[in-house]
Amino acid sequence: MSDPFREGGRSGRDRRDPRTAERVGIGASATGAVLFGSSYVATAFVLRSFPPLGAAAWRGLLATLALGIVLGAGGLGPRPSRPTGPQLARLIVLALTGGLVFIVLMNTAVQDAGPTITSFVAGLYAVLAAVLAPVVLREGLSRAAVIGFVLALVGTLLLAELHATSSTLTGVLVGLGAAVSYALFLVLSRRWSVPWRLSGPVVTFGTVVATGVPLAAWLLATDPAALLPAHPRTDALLALGWLAIFPGVVAVTLIVIGVQRLDARRSSAFLLLNPVAAALLSWLLLGEGLSPSQFVGAALVLAGIASASGAVSWAASSVRDWRGAAT
Repeated sequence: MSDPFREGGRSGRDRRDPRTAERVGIGASATGAVLFGSSYVATAFVLRSFPPLGAAAWRGLLATLALGIVLGAGGLGPRPSRPTGPQLARLIVLALTGGLVFIVLMNTAVQDAGPTITSFVAGLYAVLAAVLAPVVLREGLSRAAVIGFVLALVGTLLLAELHATSSTLTGVLVGLGAAVSYALFLVLSRRWSVPWRLSGPVVTFGTVVATGVPLAAWLLATDPAALLPAHPRTDALLALGWLAIFPGVVAVTLIVIGVQRLDARRSSAFLLLNPVAAALLSWLLLGEGLSPSQFVGAALVLAGIASASGAVSWAASSVRDWRGAAT
């Protein structure tokens, strides 16, 4: 079997034109990261009317409906064929790590620690992906990844604050669990998506189905009020629609496209935009800010992501190339 990580998951046209693949990968990764960043703030609005499990169930169900219509109409290419047993097994793993497990843990973390702190803690999946890459992708563990991991760990401790409430500390720990889950989704997507022909739309559909259907069935049987609150707020319903379409469908598809066309650490570099977008939106829409020590912690987390993902070395290389072309 060919090495999909060197091929980058490119289409036939992309292989003939590496620059096109690079531009597509950069645009997809950056846009997906910003949209994903908005999910933390939108979740905070949804949680005003729905509990974490109910919010996750509706996000998955609405995204399943929207993406199912698009796929059925052929809006994202030919209709996917029925998966084989090995394909289905891998798709289920991706659906759980990138969908059900991640979203439930993220919603719980937002409820306990707020969207800003959660976005930085859960955003550590970019660092963890670089640390997991040597195991899953058989890549060497770079010094930059180790440095990034240490910086991110210190930053997370500052974000948690020693005098924080037990709820905030719980939210940070749950957010770390979400980060681990999504890091696994990223590296496994890169390992499996090309050789097993699991396209971005197919993987995304798997994640939203695995989130919405089992959760909705469980809540209808055990706690219908969590799925159907008596008086949901208008802003919560609007935020739920945003979650389902943009972070739930568009962002995940774009991120998968990005990791198929860029190497793991380079595609992860654009995920720096994720917590930054979340922090700005939290400040603008919710008036939520960080204490001085938490601000330092957030900066360290970003520095850790930049180091582990290769953003620093890539930026330095780009500057050198630009200077060389200018002279």
